Amino acid sequence: MEKYNVGICDDDKIFCTVLEETVHLAARALHQKIETEVWYSGESIMRDLERIPCPDILFLDIELYERSGIDVGRFIRDGDGYMTHIVYVSSKQEYAMQLFRLQPLDFLIKPISEEQVREVLARSLKQRAQGKALFEYQAGGVFYRVPCGEILYFISNDKKIAITAKEKGRDVNCCFAGGDTGNRQSMERTGDAARICSREFYGRLKDVAEKLPAGFLMIHQSYIVNSDYVAEYTYETVKMQDGSVFNISKPYRKTTRNRIRELEKARLHVGI
Repeated sequence: MEKYNVGICDDDKIFCTVLEETVHLAARALHQKIETEVWYSGESIMRDLERIPCPDILFLDIELYERSGIDVGRFIRDGDGYMTHIVYVSSKQEYAMQLFRLQPLDFLIKPISEEQVREVLARSLKQRAQGKALFEYQAGGVFYRVPCGEILYFISNDKKIAITAKEKGRDVNCCFAGGDTGNRQSMERTGDAARICSREFYGRLKDVAEKLPAGFLMIHQSYIVNSDYVAEYTYETVKMQDGSVFNISKPYRKTTRNRIRELEKARLHVGI
């Protein structure tokens, strides 16, 4: 079993100690091995994350001195492409709307119970496992497998489908060997380099949609997007983290809006 990396950042040292103990209790109840790391300021965690990978899940206080939890959240989102699950903690609920674009996994009000920590940790583990599910397709007589959690979107053009996803690490993932087409973007951070690339295959987008886990949205007869990589959305469009903007066709607008609300409520248990 892989260890799950859990981070805690809060300027209240007593709260950090209690929360770290609670996290370990919750992890034992879930039979999950974890490693924890604690920071007491926004400056210190931002400085460390310039040279080390982000944790799998981070419990982050909003009201940090100088560099707030929102500043830290923006720093992380700009660097890791929304892979880290952020759980904001605060004594106030008024920050909910400010946090929306940072897509936190949850927003917890102090004091935090072991049950709350266990539930959010279990949800984080479940979503991470879903992200490791593989999408399989065939191109040029070769079968390829791509982790669903690394796929940004699919674009259908006639009978061809372009799959756009992230590549992490120095070695080129075999699923994109043979050259890249379509959108590209540099998403580099020390120890966790990634780039955006695309490859085409033949198929029908509706057949693709049936193979994908929850979180993928068909917003048009030509587009499927991964909600984890949606940076902004309106009634008519979605903007992805790589800058791509897609129209939501009229037949899909109501369904897409309702589905995005459901996904956001699952991430953030407040009424927004």
